[in-house]
Amino acid sequence: MIDSTVSRGSIEQRQFERLVAAMPIRFYVMDEESARKMENEAAYKETRLETLKQNPQPHTVLSGVTENISMGGLCLVSEQPLKPGTFVVVDMYPPSLPKPLRALSQVVRSENGGASVDRTAPSFRSGLKIIAINRNDMKEIENYLLQLRFRRR
Repeated sequence: MIDSTVSRGSIEQRQFERLVAAMPIRFYVMDEESARKMENEAAYKETRLETLKQNPQPHTVLSGVTENISMGGLCLVSEQPLKPGTFVVVDMYPPSLPKPLRALSQVVRSENGGASVDRTAPSFRSGLKIIAINRNDMKEIENYLLQLRFRRR
């Protein structure tokens, strides 16, 4: 379903409906070579998080929160600016699940979001497109979105 919304004076064409959701996020910036390797691994889409932890991870763990989420991506709000084109491994923490959901994503847009919640650090909004995700994790995101829709009715 294509969702057309008016935002900041322009019409956006989206493949999936976005829902407002504040979910904690931990993320890791990846170099393109590592990201492409992960994207093409058959095991990445067929296994759970436990197997993915065996893949080498960057040393810097960053955190943020979602502003909105859809089946195709999310808006990440964090204190770190991310350049468009950057590859990011995202661990999402829906409140109803004991383990995080992991997705390989790519930054498609980035903007300064003003001051953070505590008003001492800047915040940045980054639009992330999901490139690769475990099938079971994608089903969990779908279930989470259905729960959000149901609660808002």
